[in-house]
This record gives sequence, C-alpha cells and structure tokens, in this order.
Amino acid sequence: MKRLPLLLLLALATAPPALAIDREAFTISRYQLEVQVDRSAHVIAVTGKLTLRNDSNKPQKLATLQVSSSLAWNAIALDDKPVQWLGDNYTSDIDHTGSLSEAIVTLPKEVAPAATVTLDVQYGGTITPDATRLTRMGAPPDVAARNDWDEISDPFAAVRGLGYVAWYPVAIEAVSLSDGNAVFDAIARWKQRHDRSEFDTAFAIEAGDGKQPLRIVTNMADSGEGKLMPEVHDDKTSYRLVAKTSVLGLGETVPTFAVADYVELARPTVTLFHVADHTSLARDYAVAAEANDPLLHDWLGEPAQPARVIELTDPNANPWQNGAVLFTPLREAPTATLQLLLLPAQVAARFHSPHAWIQDGLERFLQTVAVERRSGRHAALEFLDQYREPLVQAEEAAHPKATKSSPDSNAANNTLLNTNDDLYLRGKGGFVFWMLRDMTGNDAMQRAIASYRGGADKDPSYFQHLVQSSAKRDLEWFFDDWVYRDRGLPEFHAASAYTRPLLSESNKSFLVTATIENRGGAGAEVPVLIQTPSGEKSVRVVVKAGEKGTGRIEVPVAPDKIVVNDGSVPEANLGNNVYEIPGKQP
Repeated sequence: MKRLPLLLLLALATAPPALAIDREAFTISRYQLEVQVDRSAHVIAVTGKLTLRNDSNKPQKLATLQVSSSLAWNAIALDDKPVQWLGDNYTSDIDHTGSLSEAIVTLPKEVAPAATVTLDVQYGGTITPDATRLTRMGAPPDVAARNDWDEISDPFAAVRGLGYVAWYPVAIEAVSLSDGNAVFDAIARWKQRHDRSEFDTAFAIEAGDGKQPLRIVTNMADSGEGKLMPEVHDDKTSYRLVAKTSVLGLGETVPTFAVADYVELARPTVTLFHVADHTSLARDYAVAAEANDPLLHDWLGEPAQPARVIELTDPNANPWQNGAVLFTPLREAPTATLQLLLLPAQVAARFHSPHAWIQDGLERFLQTVAVERRSGRHAALEFLDQYREPLVQAEEAAHPKATKSSPDSNAANNTLLNTNDDLYLRGKGGFVFWMLRDMTGNDAMQRAIASYRGGADKDPSYFQHLVQSSAKRDLEWFFDDWVYRDRGLPEFHAASAYTRPLLSESNKSFLVTATIENRGGAGAEVPVLIQTPSGEKSVRVVVKAGEKGTGRIEVPVAPDKIVVNDGSVPEANLGNNVYEIPGKQP
C-alpha cells in the first residue's frame, strides 16, 4: 500500500492555516462493514466500504478517517486501486484512549460539493480497558474504569461507538474533555451531519467449539441472536457466530454491541438479555419494569416496541442508555431503585422527540412522577433537587448578573434548544416539565404529550403550542425564559406579608397578602406557603424576572411565617425565601 511521499508530508506540515485540512468536510453517508471479533485475543478486524459525501462548499481532494488509537489502518482503496494516505496519531477525547488513529487520504481527483466517493477500507487491532482520557484529567482509576468499560475479552465483550470507542470510522476536529462541553458539542454536530446515514454491519465472532450458547446483542435493528457457522481447518471444526445489523439514520444511535452467553427473558413491554447465572436477577428487573407500566400507560400509552435491557457482565460498569436500550450490570437492589434505572429506556420505547431537552427532560420528569406516586411530593422534590445545586453553579458561571432589564449576552448560547450538556438537558429539562405540570395540571400535560408527534416537531414552539392549547393558558413568557433563552434562574425574596381579619360574625378567618420579589433572570410561577399554628396552605404566584408578584389566600388562624418555593422551582438563592410575621394580628 502506498503512502504519501515525503514531499507531500512536508507540504502538509508547512501548509499555511488557510490550507488546513477540513476534517468535517465529508459526511459518511453509508457504512458497509464486515466485523470480525476474536474475544480471546481481544481483536477486532474490519473491512468494508465507506461512501463519503462532500458537504462543504468547496471541492475536496483530502479526506480524513479516524478510528481508535488502539486500531491501525491497513489498507484504503478506490475502485480496487490503492490510494495514497498518511497515517498518524491524533489526540482527541472522543475515544476512550484519548487518541485516534487518523488516515489522511489523498483522492485521485477532487470531489465536488454534494458529490460522493466510495472507499474500500481495512483496519483492526485490540480493544482492551482504557480510561486514559479520564485519568489524565485526574479521575481516580477505579472511577474512570467504571465509566469507560468497553473491551473485547472472553468474559466480557461490549463496545460502544462514537464518544467511547471509535470502532467505526469518523472524522472530527480534535476536542478535549478539559474544554467544557467541547467533546459533547463536537459529537452532537457529527450526529446531526449523519442523521440520515446508513450503517450496515455483518459480524463474525469466534465461538470456539460452538457448545456455548453465544449471542451477540446490539442496539441496532435485525441483530437477533445470530447463527453459528462451522469452519473446518486442518480437519478441526470451529465455529463462528454471524449476525447482521442495520441502522437507517445514524444520528441518534451510537452503534454498540455486546457478546456473551446470553439468555433472553421476554415480557410484553421489556426484553432482557442476561447470562444464565443471573436468571433470578433478570426476573427482578422484569418485575421492576412491569411496575412502571401503569405510570407509562397513563402518560405515554403503549410502546411501539419493548424496551431492551442488555447485561454488562462487568459488575463494576456504570449503566449506559441509548434510546430504548439500556446496557447495565444486573445487581441486587430494591424494586424502587430498579424502576428508576429502567424507566428512561422504557420512556424512549414509547416516546421520541428530535429535541434532546424534550426527550431527556420527559424521561427525568417521569422518574420524578414515579417517586411522587410511590412516596409523595416531598420525596419527588428531593429527587428533583439532585440537579439543583450543579445547575445553580453552571448558571452562575454562565451569567451571574443576568436580569430581564439587563439580559446577559450568553442568553442565546446555552439554551435548552441548542445545548448538549446533560446537566441542562436532563436536569433543567426535568424541572421545566415539572413546573409546567404544576402550572397546568396532570390532565392538561397528559393531553399535550399524547398529542405530541416527533415527526411534526419542526418548529421550536411546537411543544409550547400543544401545552398552551391543552391548558388554555399563555405560556410564551415561561418558554422564553426557560427554553428559548438561557436567562439564568429565578431568585425569590419574600418581601412582605400583610394579614387582616375578615370582619364577619360567621367567618373569623384571616386574609393573607404576600408580596414576592424576583431578583433573578427567569420568571416562574412559584408556590407560596402560608404557615399557621393549625397547618399550612399555599397559593401560586407568577413572579417574572425583575418584578414583584402578589398572592392572597384565606387562612383559619393568623399565620406565623411565609415561605416562598417548596423546591419545585430551581432557584439561585434559597437564603431569603422566608418571611417571619412579627407578632399575631388581632
């Protein structure tokens, strides 16, 4: 195989910035890969075809292909003729090794904008546990290993794709986990570019004497369990497990495969793949999943397909979800804990949105509703609160002084519509759904979600209009502060409270008027709790950013205290939410 001659290498090294390689000029519109896996040797070997489409506005003669640094490029050809290419390591945290094996390919002629070219490729190597990208940032090795658990081995073979292990070719400019959300933003851009890309793979996995009930399970379509195919070499028969998978529209799917002696446990709304020794645990997970069905039926109806749970045989691995598929170790845990773990994948099996904040926020919201159904509102708010403090810190770092009268310049840079940060998508998104439910009620939110169609959501205000129509209420101000812009968080201040007795012989109650000030950048409808010696009552008050709101409520005895916010609204400062009423009113 030819490589770029020295002159071209020098030319690339000395080229001015204007002639820098555009690594994201080409989109791989179709993958056709044949993947061989030898578990005992930790080896993956891939051959196949890649169809590249020039999505830039200029003709391109250089194409970049990247795989994990633990893999090596062996051959690249066009029309069965070898092409010139330069291979090198390329530091980037989109792979667990913290580096990529990059091939810069010189095409025989320029590819015009929107035109395609199909390359034949061969590459391979080993995939073993590697958490270099995390440990070099200071993460403890055991913590890093629980997150980057991908490997090929006899006891445990499970490999995720882009963002974990680049086992299929990609092309992305270098990014580092130390640079904020750069890695997640780059992966999100890649997914958007490849939203319509086709991904076809044929797996062949060494299966020894064929006596093991070996199966390959993926998050891709048509994988099934595969078939054992005999091969005879030197009068000895060995077996390979073969299976085919496909994805039409690669954007949201991170191609992932796992290989083990899996047994299938099928239920109407969930399917589990587990090792035979963990049958009892698998049944516990199935029971927990089915315990979620009544809640999911109330909010989302029936699933188009069962959610899938694939066991990771590494007991220390952190669970990982991609759409309606959950990869997780099976561990002993209370049913309530398992319900929360399984619920996001179950939601994804019944509901799909092209907007990550709606998908992730709804998953987190329904987890919170599940806690509420089981243990009450206070426990649900404690569950929501897990994201509050990190969200406060993130918002303060983004714009500590944002107000409605003086909006922060970052207000459009990290909105729920364009962020790739899980803290915002799942944390803030979950709060948004909860606040909307509090404002509109269960029935209105359920009608809005039942009316939602992912294919019809082509306008940022689509979901807003569904909720407004269902609730018969104007919510433009709320969506503007919480979804369309990032204005920070509210900061409520219990400014004053006035209590007067109701002058009636038959009614000896008191009317309380509470004034609430919002010193933060986002408005909200917040509960105001009126505490009295005989109990507590609440009134909801809309307080927009930089303004005051007033709530009035009748109580049977004179109140002692006014408390703003029960934790349902994420707030920048909880230190001034209490107003002590000085003395009893006559």
